[in-house]
Amino acid sequence: MKKIITTALVSALFIACGQDKATVEQAEKDVFVVHDEIMPQMGQLMEYQKELSKEITAIDSLLKIGASDSLQKRKEEALSLGSMLKEADNGMMDWMHDYKGDSLKALASDEALKAMSAEKTKIDAVKVKMTESMTKAKAFLNHD
Repeated sequence: MKKIITTALVSALFIACGQDKATVEQAEKDVFVVHDEIMPQMGQLMEYQKELSKEITAIDSLLKIGASDSLQKRKEEALSLGSMLKEADNGMMDWMHDYKGDSLKALASDEALKAMSAEKTKIDAVKVKMTESMTKAKAFLNHD
């Protein structure tokens, strides 16, 4: 009888550990769904940064010819958008640099789930910043 109870307990532990492992793996997949959605957009983000830089250079040339409030406002908006794009770019690079997927294997399941929850929050914030900055840059540059 003792062997049956011990075997049942050990089996229950293996099943629970397997379910915990699957939950952690799914949480990590959820994080990478967001990453894989926004990573391909990095090239477009950098293209917008280049275009804004060219726009600022052109505005500076026009401002040398004659000062204009509207040109100055456009330059300030371009600078602000460039800064937003840079923050989004840095956010993605920082997230990728800081992500430690290998450490998940060393953590207990509950700690790994907490870590994945934190990573999901971080990558979601990167997505929001990228989407917002790129949408504004696209409108500013008249890319419809």
